[in-house]
Amino acid sequence: MTSLPDYITKYLWDTDLNSLDQTQHSAFIIERVLEFGDMDAIKWVDATYPKEVILDVLKCSKRLSAKTGNFFALYYQVPKEELLCIRKPFTQRQNRF
Repeated sequence: MTSLPDYITKYLWDTDLNSLDQTQHSAFIIERVLEFGDMDAIKWVDATYPKEVILDVLKCSKRLSAKTGNFFALYYQVPKEELLCIRKPFTQRQNRF
């Protein structure tokens, strides 16, 4: 298990860092850094994980806020329509009688 830099661990405040694996828990770590991280933390994510992994997390995450999704859609040049965190919940799209 690779240890995380101190400037990354502050975004994982509620997590047991001894049981956190950088590879196995990559989606969780990426979500946290995208949602709460500063530019140094985002640069670390870009340098640590393949772009495909980061984009997959960005597109599939339900935990990212719409604001974060909008920012990173522009940052990574991903169409906003592909981000799950931006789509309205299914229940809001149903026709109500």
